[in-house]
Amino acid sequence: MSPLTVLIEGIELRFLAQRGLYWPEQETLFIADTHFGKEATFRSAGIAAPRGCTVGTLASISNMLQECHASRLVLLGDMFHARTSISEDIRDSLDNFFAVHTELKFSLVLGNHDLHIKRLPSHWPIEILEAGTILGRISISHLPQAPVPGSDLLLCGHIHPAYRLVSRFDSIGKLPCFWLSQHQLVLPAIGEFTGTEAIKPKKSDRTWVIADGQIVEIRQPNP
Repeated sequence: MSPLTVLIEGIELRFLAQRGLYWPEQETLFIADTHFGKEATFRSAGIAAPRGCTVGTLASISNMLQECHASRLVLLGDMFHARTSISEDIRDSLDNFFAVHTELKFSLVLGNHDLHIKRLPSHWPIEILEAGTILGRISISHLPQAPVPGSDLLLCGHIHPAYRLVSRFDSIGKLPCFWLSQHQLVLPAIGEFTGTEAIKPKKSDRTWVIADGQIVEIRQPNP
């Protein structure tokens, strides 16, 4: 799964098919919407849910960190799904992740789901960043918003964007995507147990879908 290098606002970024975005200049990997423990929350409510989703998501993140040699990981919100998501097995999985990546700097922009979490385990090496924090020429948030003054591009999540494929006669399905609109780059949700929301790109937007381990840009038709 080869990354796709794209120049946006003069910034070189690499789109990864495992739903991450790497910024080589800052050795930083960005991801969005892990929703760790969503399956645990469903099970606590008596709803059948697959096991191992958090472990699978963490494995994907570890693979990207190793592939890119990133020294920093920035999560653009919704680390957890709900207060009941931090079950014992979820804590153990994250303990193991941090034990493996001892040199990694981990930063989190709080998302709307994270606001339900009163406190994270104190031994987790997580730096909390405010929405609108600027890293170099890039500002970050969970919710889409205009880039902060002093930055050229905003990275965000929340939407879980997907591009709907259609034929002459029918809808074929949806593919997760990266969506650039009005200097906002929305990342796909990386969590294995998350849904997607079909977007409606404008002619001026750019959209890259993830298909069969490849990143493919979708050109918008002329109006």
